[in-house]
Amino acid sequence: MTVILDSTVIAALVAWSGFAFWLGRLSAARRSVDLSGPPAGVVLPRAAPSVVRAPAELTPEVLAAIREELARGNKINAIKLLRDATKCGLKEAKDAVEAMQG
Repeated sequence: MTVILDSTVIAALVAWSGFAFWLGRLSAARRSVDLSGPPAGVVLPRAAPSVVRAPAELTPEVLAAIREELARGNKINAIKLLRDATKCGLKEAKDAVEAMQG
């Protein structure tokens, strides 16, 4: 048995396969899930702010050591001293030392 395909039949087959491919891609796009963030409408809880002891609550010795480091221009050492004394985070200690600096 011999099958003769003319250009019209070949063009129809190519068009049909392109349409089927397009439908498959469309349905796959609808099934895809965006995992780049939380689902829409979900609000994630924020971390509670850490409690930082105010400089007034520091012992006079620690407060004097921090001020001495600031007077020397050693801001990083002053931040380290405050973090050791209060167990607060880096940003909180930096903000507190900058506030003490003036």
